[in-house]
Amino acid sequence: MNLTACGTDWENTRPKVTGLEQVLISTAADRASNKFGESEDGRAILGSQLGKSYIDSKGFDSEEDRYTYALHSVRRYMVDAGVTLVDNANEADTIIEVAAGALSIDNTGFLLGLPAMGMPIPFAGQLDMPEIALYASDKNRSIAKFSVSVRDAKTGASKSHSFTTIGTAWAETWTVLLLFEFSSNDLEMPEIYTSATD
Repeated sequence: MNLTACGTDWENTRPKVTGLEQVLISTAADRASNKFGESEDGRAILGSQLGKSYIDSKGFDSEEDRYTYALHSVRRYMVDAGVTLVDNANEADTIIEVAAGALSIDNTGFLLGLPAMGMPIPFAGQLDMPEIALYASDKNRSIAKFSVSVRDAKTGASKSHSFTTIGTAWAETWTVLLLFEFSSNDLEMPEIYTSATD
C-alpha cells in the first residue's frame, strides 16, 4: 500500500524593524510629546487663545512609520490639551510648526568571549559558529527631539517663544556564562512580554 501526503509550504516574512525597536521609538516620541506642557513656553502656548490651529508638519516629511506615529503623537497631545485642530491651513488662526530633530536608536554592546564567526572547512564550505559569551551586554537607547513654534496664520508673526522637548527610552539585555540571560527596560510592556523583557 502506498501512502501519499500533501501540504502547503509557508514562507515567513519579517519586517525590517523589530517590534522592540518600534516600541522604543514610539515610546520616546510619546514622552517628548507629553513634555509639551512641562516647559514655561509650552504652557504659555497651550494656555493662550490659539483659535483654530493647523499643524505644519513639513519637519516630519517622511514616509517612514516612525515619523507617521510621532506626528500622530504630537497631534494627539495637542487635542488632549484642548487645541482645536483643522486640516486646512486656510481655515486656521494659528500655524503650529513641529519638526523632529532626532528620532532614532543608538546601540551599544560589550562582549567578553568569542563573537559569532564562520570557520572554513576544507572541501565542505563554511561552518557558522555561534557567539560564545562569558559576559555580554546589549543596550538600545531611543531618543526623540521635537521643536515647536507658533505663528499667526494671517500675519506670520510669532505668537510665542519656540521650544524643544526630548523623550527617551531604553532596553538592555545581559548574558552570563552562555546560558543565563537577563533584561531590563523602562518601557510599559504588556504583561505577556514581562518574562521576556524584564
